[in-house]
Amino acid sequence: MVIIIFILGYLFITLENLFSLNKVIPAILMAVICWSLIILFNFPVYELVQNGQHLIIRKDPKDLLLYHLGKASEIIFFLIGAMSIISVIEKYSGFEALKELFYANTKRKFLWILSLVSFLLSAIIDNLTATIVLISLLRKTVPNYKERLYYLGLVIISANAGGVWSPIGDITTTMLWISNKVTTFFLIKKILVPSILCMFFSTLISSFLPIFDGSFQIKKNELSRDNLKRGFFMLKIGLFLMLLVPVFKTITGTPPYMGMMFSLGILLCIVKNYKSKSKSVLEDIFKKMDFSSILFFLGILLSVSSLEALGKLYDLSHWINETVYTWKITTFIFGFISSIIDNVPLVAATISMFSYPINHDLWHFIAYVSGTGGSILLIGSAAGVAAMGMEKIDFFWYLKKISWIALIGYISGFIFLLI
Repeated sequence: MVIIIFILGYLFITLENLFSLNKVIPAILMAVICWSLIILFNFPVYELVQNGQHLIIRKDPKDLLLYHLGKASEIIFFLIGAMSIISVIEKYSGFEALKELFYANTKRKFLWILSLVSFLLSAIIDNLTATIVLISLLRKTVPNYKERLYYLGLVIISANAGGVWSPIGDITTTMLWISNKVTTFFLIKKILVPSILCMFFSTLISSFLPIFDGSFQIKKNELSRDNLKRGFFMLKIGLFLMLLVPVFKTITGTPPYMGMMFSLGILLCIVKNYKSKSKSVLEDIFKKMDFSSILFFLGILLSVSSLEALGKLYDLSHWINETVYTWKITTFIFGFISSIIDNVPLVAATISMFSYPINHDLWHFIAYVSGTGGSILLIGSAAGVAAMGMEKIDFFWYLKKISWIALIGYISGFIFLLI
């Protein structure tokens, strides 16, 4: 019953244009109905644990819902903090100032610069935040909505590829790192080149698309010298504070969203110096927040967690493990699964299901496929979900125009891993 509700909700999300229904509505209703059915009928729900033997412990549905709400809230508040910092940077013309650094006289050259920036930035501040930053940049530099969507498709691919080789770049890679499945040195050694290949071939193929033909001109900044200087300062301090998030986590041991909120608090203290009426500044910043995308993200996470709680994701992973001949094929399939459902519970199930030692190749394969595989479909990654919410990208448009490019990039990196 829960699976049927999930499938129906998924269809309403993907066919939002057909039904003229904002995707946040089916996402929230799907999450509420799935968990309500579990609690109403007292379906058996489980929590995956790992303690030598891979057990599934039965839990009380209400307790497990609270647990998954907490896990989802960590990501949600991280997203709120990141989006707030972006709003501050945007309010003080930080992204207008950033345009000064993008010297490109053709659309194709701008595409390569954008892909490279996406790749590097996501490895430092995570792929979700990098995508949010570059969406704001594209809004300032590419006024044509159709062209902007193509650029954004490559941003999603490059950001997801850049996040997989860094322990702080993608949340699933961070999970493997925290669970002592990989170490930083071997992760970079094994995954850096495949992720570069994924980004490179995707961008190379895209550069031959007709939409990237022609000249490109970034509209000249109309900012005064003082405003341009202030914009660069706010951009640098904002990105620097986001860079401090993993440092804060390492020093204090607190979850990443705490570091993001700390950075936001520091930035708001700095903002106060620019205007005496700090209250109005905060109101302006939070008015620009896209809370519909936040609610959509919450609905998706809780909906997927209902399937995880019922053990369906674990059953799926276990069935694949027993059916497929080698774990290398298994990980390749996992990449496609991660493009359909959230890769976080999938990787969590994988961590509990396999007992390979630290730095085994399987963990590096999982890190690569869970991140880059999420680019194949728009809802397969946090970066894609955020872009879908902020730029109102149509699911089927992405499937038709971008998915095949992401698939080629995904396969190219995977082949290198096999070699």
